[in-house]
Amino acid sequence: MSKISEIVSSLKTQWSLPKQVVHRGEPCPFLLACSFAAQPVDPGELDRLGLRLPDDVREFWLIARNAELFKDQHYSQWGLEVLKPAEAKFETERQRAARPKDFTRLDLVLARFFGDSDLVVVNCGSHGEGFGSITIALPIDRRSDWPLVGKSFGEFLESMAEAQGDKYWEAR
Repeated sequence: MSKISEIVSSLKTQWSLPKQVVHRGEPCPFLLACSFAAQPVDPGELDRLGLRLPDDVREFWLIARNAELFKDQHYSQWGLEVLKPAEAKFETERQRAARPKDFTRLDLVLARFFGDSDLVVVNCGSHGEGFGSITIALPIDRRSDWPLVGKSFGEFLESMAEAQGDKYWEAR
């Protein structure tokens, strides 16, 4: 079993039912859960994105078309939505049009957060050591201020699971 398969399996097992969590030593007031689309993506759909996808992103979509991770089950104001490939392409194009200085042609908006405007961006550049890295696009901050939250999507998912869905990169 691959790393992404293991992470998804673990999230399904541990988070399919809503549960109380602790964020930074404090109980979170919401019950959080994870859900995954049962239908995977057709590989041709991934090819139509026109980007070189990191293996872990490709593998995630071949397991689940989309997912809602650590979603607040009462108000839907917390958590992360991993987008379907077509939605990811649309959102990426929308962001490039709105913020051309911040989003490059080698970015892919992979996910968005419920309750705010933060976006999960994967570097799909075919060259360089940053390939596959994950940053959080902040709504009013320039790209130079976006936090790097993982060297890969798998690393990011593991960190999110360890933090029980908390935005571990934010200072409080």
